[in-house]
Amino acid sequence: MDDFVKLDIPAKAEYVVLGRLALAGLLRSRGGFSEDAVADLKLALTEACSNSVRHAYDHDDGQVHLAFNVQKDRVTIEIRDEGGGFHEDDVDCPECQGVPEIGLADGGMGISIIRAVVDEFDLRKPDGGGTVLFLAKRRDA
Repeated sequence: MDDFVKLDIPAKAEYVVLGRLALAGLLRSRGGFSEDAVADLKLALTEACSNSVRHAYDHDDGQVHLAFNVQKDRVTIEIRDEGGGFHEDDVDCPECQGVPEIGLADGGMGISIIRAVVDEFDLRKPDGGGTVLFLAKRRDA
């Protein structure tokens, strides 16, 4: 049986922790995910939500929509916003490569980090606007 949780949070940095807590609680209650896998997914979720918070909205009343689905063999995560969003190539910051003064604190590496810790990644820009990230990670063997 699948466990499905939806959570809508304000597009503000201080609310990202709610998504992290919900995801970690859900994964730990179902079992089959190591602490490293849970930490990786929390990191991916934080990076994805942070992109929505930073890039999606020019105002303070936007939302980030989260959906977690724990299935028999994997967990899927969808992060969606209705804002202006970003383009995948812009976020990976190719001009930052090899420049030591530009670190993770300055942003620009979120998508690369997400890709490194999940098994599936898809970024979509729906016709109606916004951004949808789909992530998946298989259960530990």
